[in-house]
Amino acid sequence: MKFIQNAFLCAFVSLLLALALPTAAHDLWLEKEADGYVLLQGHRTTAHAGAERVPYPANFARQAVCADERGGVKPLAIAPGYPARLGDDCAARQVTASSGYWTKTAWETRNAPKAGIAGVLKSWRAEESVKYIERWSAALARPLATGLEITPVNDPFRLGVGDRLTVRVTLDGKPRPDVPVAYDGATRGASGEDGTVVLKIRHGGLQMIAASLETPLDDGQADTLIQAATLNFALPGK
Repeated sequence: MKFIQNAFLCAFVSLLLALALPTAAHDLWLEKEADGYVLLQGHRTTAHAGAERVPYPANFARQAVCADERGGVKPLAIAPGYPARLGDDCAARQVTASSGYWTKTAWETRNAPKAGIAGVLKSWRAEESVKYIERWSAALARPLATGLEITPVNDPFRLGVGDRLTVRVTLDGKPRPDVPVAYDGATRGASGEDGTVVLKIRHGGLQMIAASLETPLDDGQADTLIQAATLNFALPGK
């Protein structure tokens, strides 16, 4: 009976995550290069099919912050163009981005507000963020910005394949319960009352931990706000 209950819970959480994201959702991640980091969008995880890298508009990346080991946060310049580039020496960096308004009809999905469009089935505004932790300190166990965010509770660099990582999901700096959390595109659980969820590290290399949240929006341009957050850090191996 307990096995059936757990299986049902996992299936239910997976359904919640699927409903919370647009049909053509992409992974968002920061990748380290010789001269800094680049913001990439595409299908990085095995759970998503399609081109690994998908271009985005020049205004997609809206702002970025850089955090040091003491938890001090400062604005981080974003080089324009595709892919957006970020330099500077940061213990952690976070980028917020938005593809704007989306409207789905029976015929198409348009990157536009719902106002003036006939036959609207659903409309949303999409906001995303991605955080890359390069070096750990206890100060980085706190959120870096507002919006939806995923933060490790303890040092993730002490972990290896098979170990368990606890992360906390926050919204505007406060723990947010009942948010589906995915590892490499597969839902592994939902945040508890304190915003935490425990995940198993399944491989080395770039870690992709993501969460999404859909809430009503009353601006006349869309029905809901869809917020997505990704946490990146790299572990030895593949």
